[in-house]
Amino acid sequence: MDTFLHGYCPRCFHVMSLLSPMPSTTSGRGFYTPNQASATALISHQILVLAPLPEPLDYRHHERVAAGTRVRVPLGNRHAIGVVVGHAPHPDMDALKAIDAVLDALPLADARWLDLIRWAAQYYGCRTEAMLRTALPNWGRSGRELQLPVLAYRWNGDYPRGEQRQKLFDASQTACPVEQLKAINWPIARTLIKNGNLEPAELPQDDTVAEVGPTLMPEQADAIARIDGSNTPWLLEGITGSGKTEVYLQLAKLALSRHQQVLVLVPEIGLTPQLVNRFEARFPGQVIHLHSALADGARWSGWGQVAMGKRPILIGTRSALLTPMPRLGLIVVDEEHDPSYKQAEAPRYHARDLAVVIGHRLKIPVVLGTATPSLETIANLDRGRFQHAQLTRRAGVAKPPATELIDLRSLSLHDGLSDHALTAVADTLQRGEQVLIFLNRRGFAPVLLCHQCGWHPECPACDAKPTVHREPRRLWCHHCDHQAPWPSRCPTCAQRLDVIGQGTQRLEESLAHSMAPFPVTRIDRDTAGAGGAGKLLEQARDNLPRVLVGTQMLAKGHDLPNLTLVVVVDADQQLFSGDFRAIESLSQTLIQVMGRAGRAEKPGRVLIQTHEPEHPAWPHLLAGNYRALATQELEIRTRSGLPPYGHMALWRARNPDPGIALAHLNAIAQAMAPHRHTVKLLGPSPAPMERRAGQYHAQLLLLAADRKSLRAALATPIPPAPSRLWRGLDMDPHDLF
Repeated sequence: MDTFLHGYCPRCFHVMSLLSPMPSTTSGRGFYTPNQASATALISHQILVLAPLPEPLDYRHHERVAAGTRVRVPLGNRHAIGVVVGHAPHPDMDALKAIDAVLDALPLADARWLDLIRWAAQYYGCRTEAMLRTALPNWGRSGRELQLPVLAYRWNGDYPRGEQRQKLFDASQTACPVEQLKAINWPIARTLIKNGNLEPAELPQDDTVAEVGPTLMPEQADAIARIDGSNTPWLLEGITGSGKTEVYLQLAKLALSRHQQVLVLVPEIGLTPQLVNRFEARFPGQVIHLHSALADGARWSGWGQVAMGKRPILIGTRSALLTPMPRLGLIVVDEEHDPSYKQAEAPRYHARDLAVVIGHRLKIPVVLGTATPSLETIANLDRGRFQHAQLTRRAGVAKPPATELIDLRSLSLHDGLSDHALTAVADTLQRGEQVLIFLNRRGFAPVLLCHQCGWHPECPACDAKPTVHREPRRLWCHHCDHQAPWPSRCPTCAQRLDVIGQGTQRLEESLAHSMAPFPVTRIDRDTAGAGGAGKLLEQARDNLPRVLVGTQMLAKGHDLPNLTLVVVVDADQQLFSGDFRAIESLSQTLIQVMGRAGRAEKPGRVLIQTHEPEHPAWPHLLAGNYRALATQELEIRTRSGLPPYGHMALWRARNPDPGIALAHLNAIAQAMAPHRHTVKLLGPSPAPMERRAGQYHAQLLLLAADRKSLRAALATPIPPAPSRLWRGLDMDPHDLF
């Protein structure tokens, strides 16, 4: 039977109804009751198998297995893992294959979670199996048993001898956290566990905190009072350094006092260490992290602890949103404007938008925190669909930094820096303060060129030039990861090769020489692996004078109280981009970077180098008036019918043959031709970078004034994809290139 799923459009919050081909799920957590069916009765189960299949398959089992439970089933000549999604009568039970094994004693998720997975798959135009695969950690997909760690022990036995054992006895009269046992004497505690004197115990839900937060400013207290207990999305708009994190912490404390769970989404765990550290300090033993850098075992264990309600707070990146949380009472999306919340590969969901849908379904508050709201969020606020809380003052005595534009026209530069900027850097270091040099281009230089014959390297698999890297010495394509040696001479005429332009490596090398003996620390993708960014930032918190050179990784949520000068090396990179979101993205990045300066008692200063000092964006940015710039951009979007005042979908296709992808998208466009009166079909055309990783990319853009017209066009039957051609639908695309 079919089920209509009602929900809100995650972009414009318009009520939607989607027809689901999957039966509704009525089982929930705790439904696993084998005695409800006799041992001989056979029950048909609908299994969503983790395989590229269009719909669930029917299998039989002698007991009713609750929805949300993983099972192992035969599939062709192999075995596969699947999840029970429902039960329905089957006319020929004997014809069904039997479930091989039930992998979970209790279901991992409830009906609400299964409905969310299905709804998201339908909205974003992917198979439900693909969304489920994204939601489950690797070990969950492979069928590994979920073994939850013991979090606490209780004493079992007589009063012991010995001072250390007696301390353990006193601590474990009630459930004692493992962390506390380790602090007393873990070797002896392990012996007592082995001997049965300490037995596993349930850690009670604890809403206490380990540290007392600072005195709240009036704006913070007002925001907390308005948001707590509401059932609507909130934009928490606060300038950098205004105390948004403290609002998150106080709201989390209130949710925990009601025995609810809290989900905190961050763009990247490694780039927000202070937020994570503050949650752990405030709520010790109650926080789980989930992100792609975790080992498989740790990720599966953490996922299970949250799904089973054992840990109340989950901090994670985009995919953490898809973790089942049975008592979820609050969602926080930090830096809601960040583009990393949109998944680049299928399934192409947007975590912020999906968080809003979850909040609506559960009737809980969703807090979208940022200093620079996305234009979609501002539009929803203007339409009355979101509520608004503002933090307009920096915490403590900090003041907004003074900003200055440096006109680079006719100036001589030293590895990308003007004399004015270099003097400011030197003066700041001499005062014992820190400097941030911002350049959103990693590597040593973007171009390697022979001035004699004009030769320059090209990536053999992409329509792109590789970036020059000095450490190690190589040419590296940042699009397909192809790497090649850096030639010492031109391979065509044997003349000397010159590097053109600046990257973070070149700036680091130049400043290490000109600013000696002050240390220079580079933080970008090349130095940030395996927790490198956090370690380097920890070094910078020694407050000793130093120069930090970095990309936009340094723009996100770092609090360095002795950092007083920010220099933006090349602010023009996105001013004239063909991407309609370029000015929005540039403004968000620059305001975030500018906010790193002067976050404590010392005043901050920001220098922005540009060859386009008359661009209309600069007056608003220099004044720190992001909302004025956003209003200006929204007027342009209104006139052009672009999001958030229009609705987009993008068909993408790729193939080793440049003509096949275009031909297939042209066939899709012809199938959708009857909808041209309500939907603009732009293309098909080669992607702006047509060849990437040896594949030729093409795209077909659909633009409609309303969501209903767009959905109607996308419901049109389209021709099947030819062999070796990949195609995919990107709803609400962010990257059009």
